[in-house]
Amino acid sequence: ASKGCIKCEAPCPEDWLLYGRKCYFFSEEPRDWNTGRQSCHTHEAVLAVIQSQKELEFMFKFTRREPWIGLRRVGDEFHWVNGDPFDPDTFPVSGPGECVFVEPTRLVSTECLMTRPWVCSKMAYT
Repeated sequence: ASKGCIKCEAPCPEDWLLYGRKCYFFSEEPRDWNTGRQSCHTHEAVLAVIQSQKELEFMFKFTRREPWIGLRRVGDEFHWVNGDPFDPDTFPVSGPGECVFVEPTRLVSTECLMTRPWVCSKMAYT
């Protein structure tokens, strides 16, 4: 916090989008799921965790690029990277893969080594 008070007003870092109480970062370059996850961690964020249909629709609006999100299959079940419980009724996932990305109308799971853009999320500064 030694940068004076430039950041005090801003709820999100530069280049991040505010929606609801969260900040989002949409990557430009494609990487595999793990690299995306690590990149989010360097920004003190996680691969996006989606908590509502509205939040999902926000993502569709802002990216046509079908990014990775923070959802991964462990055994038979999907888990959000931050430990939130996953509700398959709210977000049905298509595909046989382990790592999940966002298509314009649904979530799709695929091979984690595929390269795609990704989206990070973190709580906004209040």
